[in-house]
Amino acid sequence: MTPDTNDTVYTVALRGNRFLMVWNPKRNGWEMPGGHVQLGESRLDAAKREFREEAGYEIEIRDVRDLGYCRVFAAHLGPRTPNACEMTAQLFDAIPTPLFFDRTEYEEVIPWARTVLSTNH
Repeated sequence: MTPDTNDTVYTVALRGNRFLMVWNPKRNGWEMPGGHVQLGESRLDAAKREFREEAGYEIEIRDVRDLGYCRVFAAHLGPRTPNACEMTAQLFDAIPTPLFFDRTEYEEVIPWARTVLSTNH
């Protein structure tokens, strides 16, 4: 089944215990790379594409979690891509401020991704 164009995804990608977030200048806040699934695109492919476009890295996806209104993927952070990226990417140990999206959600999905990825090398 192909998702509709309102379907959204984002990815929590880790290198070691640190997670990558991007600075979105339009929203004036840090967020996880993600966005809308394009028509005919799988959620998995959308997550990889959005991560490359926004953060400039490849990712190795290991799991997905349905949050109801979107899907969040857990991934290992791969190599930097040679292409330019849309936003500034940075690794963090703790959730930064300011955020655009809800901190409470990140406080739940980041530990979930750490657990998934620690048992899923």
